[in-house]
Amino acid sequence: MLLLAACAAPAPKPVQKYVAPAAGQTAKLVMRGAVPAGDVYSVYYYADSEKCTGLRSVGAGNSTRNPLTTTLAANQITTVEFFVVKSAKTYCSVRYSFTPLAGKTYLLSGASIDKGCTARVMDMSDPEHLKPELGALRRNPTGLACLSLSQSRAASVAGHESAQSSGEAVLREGAGSEDLQGLINQ
Repeated sequence: MLLLAACAAPAPKPVQKYVAPAAGQTAKLVMRGAVPAGDVYSVYYYADSEKCTGLRSVGAGNSTRNPLTTTLAANQITTVEFFVVKSAKTYCSVRYSFTPLAGKTYLLSGASIDKGCTARVMDMSDPEHLKPELGALRRNPTGLACLSLSQSRAASVAGHESAQSSGEAVLREGAGSEDLQGLINQ
């Protein structure tokens, strides 16, 4: 028994919840997803935007519910990710880094598509004239986990970036059932 206990892997740490800045200049982040029934999506924030580490859960949604709007610290590089778990148990993600400006509102909009997902960052400060956030850099092109900022490419003029589904879906390291709470059977 003692040998079996010694071989057991330690329980992963749960993904921490994102905490919006309490002071200083901020920008708003609105999150939307277009996914079919059975698919769920999450939005993540990286505490270390340069290295894509320090994963924080901002919110989750499904075909009938979107995460609540949050705030981001303004005037500093920010990395966010749109992450879809498909009903076929595959997953897909699109990650961007950009510098939100104080007082502006941004939209991280993603969708589940036939063989993967798509996402974009939009400046929606003027809701009548949405426009792609041209300073947004795609950080995880196909096959790469987190491309350096200097090697990342700017979002296309259309503002759409897609990714292929990857492998079998599993909860992120440290993720727990609370990360998907309220999404199943809705």
